Amino acid sequence: MRRNSMTRPPRVWLKPYSVNGTGIRLLDYRQVSADVYEATRWVTFFFVPLIPISTWLIRPGTAEGHGTGVAYQFQIVGSRPMRVDAILRKYAITVAALIPLVLLLWLKPEQALPPSIQLTITVGAVAWCFGLLFFSARSGSHLYSAPAAQPLPTGGHPPGRSA
Repeated sequence: MRRNSMTRPPRVWLKPYSVNGTGIRLLDYRQVSADVYEATRWVTFFFVPLIPISTWLIRPGTAEGHGTGVAYQFQIVGSRPMRVDAILRKYAITVAALIPLVLLLWLKPEQALPPSIQLTITVGAVAWCFGLLFFSARSGSHLYSAPAAQPLPTGGHPPGRSA
């Protein structure tokens, strides 16, 4: 008897982990049932999705901040085949984000524009690029509940007003 790959948790060989948007990230969350979501693992470089790895069915847990990043805890429920439409949509967003930077490099406006306008256009193109990529990657962050507040240790007192 053969087990169904849709219900069997996958073997994890590249765990999601990234620093400043670079690494292995879960993107393109899509709700499958009340508490189960489909998410695609991507290799990313500064929030730019480069290579899709696989699609998992997950049950989101908590999000805990540490240092400059956030660690998302989840349970892997199973795996699914990657959806071509989701991959193409992610690449389309990436192209839309990178077009201003590519045009800026290709047109070389430094010859025709004063330095202040050139700086404004460059900052705007970079902000557009990273802003679009960053906010498109945050689609699943709201699924993770914040960790419960830790109770005070025995004998502790809550902070009070000073006299």
